[in-house]
Amino acid sequence: MALTTDFELAFLLIATFLVLIKGSHVVMNKLKLPHVLGEVLLGFILGPTIIGVFYLKNGESSSIFTILPSVTNHQVGYAFYVISFLTEFAVLLLLFKVGTEIDFDVLKSVKIPSLYSAIGGILVPLLAGLMFFFTTLYFIPELIIKEGSKPIEVILFLAVSLTATSIGISTRIFLDVGKIKTKVAQTVVGAAIFDDIVSVTALGLSVAYVSGAIVFTLTGITVIFLEIGLFFLICFILFKYIIPRLIDRTKVIQDRSFTIFFSIGFMLFMAVLAQNLQLAPIIGAFMAGVIIGNEDDFLDVHKDYEPLADWIIPFFFISIGLKINVIEIITPTIALMGVTLAILVILAKFTGGSIGSRLSGKEWSNSRVVGLSMAAKGEVTLIFASTGYALGIFTPALYFSLILVVVLDSLLIPTLLKFAINRWMVEEIDIENTNQTHIEDNNLVNQFNSVPV
Repeated sequence: MALTTDFELAFLLIATFLVLIKGSHVVMNKLKLPHVLGEVLLGFILGPTIIGVFYLKNGESSSIFTILPSVTNHQVGYAFYVISFLTEFAVLLLLFKVGTEIDFDVLKSVKIPSLYSAIGGILVPLLAGLMFFFTTLYFIPELIIKEGSKPIEVILFLAVSLTATSIGISTRIFLDVGKIKTKVAQTVVGAAIFDDIVSVTALGLSVAYVSGAIVFTLTGITVIFLEIGLFFLICFILFKYIIPRLIDRTKVIQDRSFTIFFSIGFMLFMAVLAQNLQLAPIIGAFMAGVIIGNEDDFLDVHKDYEPLADWIIPFFFISIGLKINVIEIITPTIALMGVTLAILVILAKFTGGSIGSRLSGKEWSNSRVVGLSMAAKGEVTLIFASTGYALGIFTPALYFSLILVVVLDSLLIPTLLKFAINRWMVEEIDIENTNQTHIEDNNLVNQFNSVPV
């Protein structure tokens, strides 16, 4: 088959990926596993590890030349940039989606246990990550840090990667067992929200530091804090005054598509604003989601947003496998390194979340359920790992180890959490006034069933 235009190969690859993505969803549904797991594995199959049909790394060879001999380097280059654009756009959409899950009413209803659980779920994995880093640095330094790299940069990105929690996986399990309206489930949601806020902000600052935007001088630190303060001040003004009034004035527009047009446009505007204030664009996308998600007139944004997000966000998860050739780097040592990190992170999150919840006054049995729920890893961890690898901070071995953490976590946590809820969880009075706290079953099903977990 002869491809005659520059973008024809890109169109062909996108069409192929979309069909295979939906096929992976069908398989994962049959196996009762998260969609993100199938999408990541699909990336490894299509990427240089197995088939090698496409390598999302400029200048690398691809088996596409064997499959389609008429393809030119020029067409592969165009396809590379188109797929790369979709991947970057997918990251913004995914962080926007995470932001829309930040419900201030939920935080108010369980703020103390959620805050304690989040603090424990951040500090203990942080200590575990430091222990893992320095132990690996002592025994096999070439696997943990590149020659010429700064250890502090690796520590920063490893720390934020290990502290994130997947709100989607845990919430899906609570929905499945009919416990979503219990205080335990809402504590988990609240703790994951605190986790997301802290970890996404920390990632943005880490990216700013690595890119040179943060200079550790009195002037440099003053400037970056002023820029951060200005950004969040703008966010507050937009959330409190401008966006509500703007939406009130547009209610006369009888156009169902207005919500998604406004939301995506606002997301991109905030991403550009964050970039110009020396923060990562994902911070802007995340805050746009927070603002839109807490705007009462936009409560149906999830329903309008899903048709767009469902086919674009998987491109990010596929890209993870398209960027790395596991066959070239995998050794028994690296495999052991990844498994060890996965076990360490799960135990650290479980321990930290459980202790934090217990200190807030919850029963120990319920605290263990909260802790295990916070051990769920998913989309946010993969974003952080991918960012660290793209910036040249992570070695291929460490990047693969973090991917392995998410894969093993996705296989283990759903089963363990269902067991814990059925065996450990003590029945509590369901939260009252669910209409006021936005945690009705229908709203939560719409909001969390769509999370790409």
